[in-house]
Formats: sequence, C-alpha cells, structure tokens
Amino acid sequence: MTDELDGTWRINHRRTRRVGFELPVRCKHGVTRSTVMLKDMTTHGARIEGIPRHRIGDTVTLFLPELAPKLAVVIWSEDKTSGLEFELPLHENIFANLVADFAIGHLQRLEMARPLTDNAAKAEPAVPPTRHAA
Repeated sequence: MTDELDGTWRINHRRTRRVGFELPVRCKHGVTRSTVMLKDMTTHGARIEGIPRHRIGDTVTLFLPELAPKLAVVIWSEDKTSGLEFELPLHENIFANLVADFAIGHLQRLEMARPLTDNAAKAEPAVPPTRHAA
C-alpha cells in the first residue's frame, strides 16, 4: 500500500523503458491550449510538466513533433506534473525516431533499433582531414 501512495508503484511497474526528454510541446485540455515540457515518454505514455494539476481520467491532446495529435488520458497528477497514457500506443519505429531526434542525449540510433540512413553514415568521416600549413 505504501508503494502506491509514494509513487514507487508507477516506477516499478512500467510496461516499457522510459526515455528522458526536455522538449516543449503543445497540449490541449478542453478548449485550453498551452505549452508543456515533455519530461519522459514510452510507447504507451508520457510525463508532462508545466500546467496545474489535472484530474485523473481527463482527456488531453498532445502535439508531438511531426505527428498527428495524440489523445491521452491522465492516469496520475501531482502539482504541475501529470502522467499520461496514450489512447493508442506509438508504433516502435515512430517512438525510435522521436528518441533519436529529441531525447535527452539523443540516444544512439542503433540502441533504439533505428538504422543509420546512407546520408547520415556519410555525413561525418571516420578520420578527420589532415590540415597542412600554408
């Protein structure tokens, strides 16, 4: 019971690994639109900060970069932080692209099963060019 009260239950019972973000995104709750900070995310949900406490069960729309608006339900809320569960989980490839492009530290593409494109592989040479004095 104590675990449920102090939030430990949420941390220890996640379906998938959470990835840290520090990304401002738009959020719509009812007719109110605001910018919130996406703090972490999985394929099934996200944690946002920046707006007053939501009620559990509220529906919000999250506007993630380069995606259609994502419906989510508030499953927990404390002060200005809320945990959201997406109505439909993100596809693994879409999640991998978001992580590669926007996650804290931009996790390596291979770690998230996102292969390098030919252009990305050619972008940086393995050995820097040698400079000669003029």
